[in-house]
Amino acid sequence: MTEQSFPAPPAVHHYIPIFYSKRWASGVPRMLTRYALWRPGVIAVDRKAPKGVGWELNGYSFDGFSGDEAEAVESQLMKPKDDFASRMLCRLETSGADGHWTDDERYAWTWFLVSLLVRGPEDVRSAKANISSDWENPNKRMEGRYQKLLAEFPEMRGHAHPTLKEYIASMGRDYGKRLGVKIMADMADHHEISTRIANMHWQVRTIRGGRRLLTSDRPVRRDYPFRSKNSLLTLPIGPKLAFIAANSRDAIDRSFREGEDVFVQKNNKQIVRQARQFAFAFDDSDREWVERNLAKEAQRGFFHFIRGTGARS
Repeated sequence: MTEQSFPAPPAVHHYIPIFYSKRWASGVPRMLTRYALWRPGVIAVDRKAPKGVGWELNGYSFDGFSGDEAEAVESQLMKPKDDFASRMLCRLETSGADGHWTDDERYAWTWFLVSLLVRGPEDVRSAKANISSDWENPNKRMEGRYQKLLAEFPEMRGHAHPTLKEYIASMGRDYGKRLGVKIMADMADHHEISTRIANMHWQVRTIRGGRRLLTSDRPVRRDYPFRSKNSLLTLPIGPKLAFIAANSRDAIDRSFREGEDVFVQKNNKQIVRQARQFAFAFDDSDREWVERNLAKEAQRGFFHFIRGTGARS
């Protein structure tokens, strides 16, 4: 049994990419060190079984629905795509990023990377609240956009509702919630960014020195805007394995120019500081440092991301 891979959370409602390979899962269960920021200045440190982390019960459920309808986002979108991405992770663990990737395989992994930027627990809660409330009670800006649409397409006036509020009312009392489900299903599928990452150079690097990578509930490190020739994206997929994507091979090589230890140090610093609540480690050897840095520069959430703080950067 090796320490090449982080263990995985359950297949449902998970949001933290601490996967494990099938070969590792068959061995003796390994514990993780979890750092949890419960409130400002209060950090709990404990040891958790792999399947006890990285998920939130009913995380994707929308109020007002029940049964299969309530779990539609998880069962119909997240779980199938997560399962496919998990298979791609196993490939990255065993043979790296080399060899031929089909469009579906490359997209499956790219989708997962993008989804990590927008589907943390806080993002999901915010999306559900904002989408449902906005569409149940449209504001003046939303009404103005609706009227502008009618003005641009006057042929619609003959059969369209005169106001957005009347249109929403005609769709039934749960329209805001149903629309929320649809937007939640689409939010992780940001085409522009997915395309850029899919066309980057991919590599898996094994860390051979003594330092280990950490992960968190915000595990994707991004250096430079996606359009920059120096753009670099990293994701720890194990204490000794890092997935790296960049717009050039030179950018990947430069990230290791100062040595593996410096790469790990920089990666750990950004991922721990941008966490919202949780960080995870192979052991507690970095405890003092993690406690000082956890969530000090918490990454902004989904609505900030979509409204321009990263989507087109």
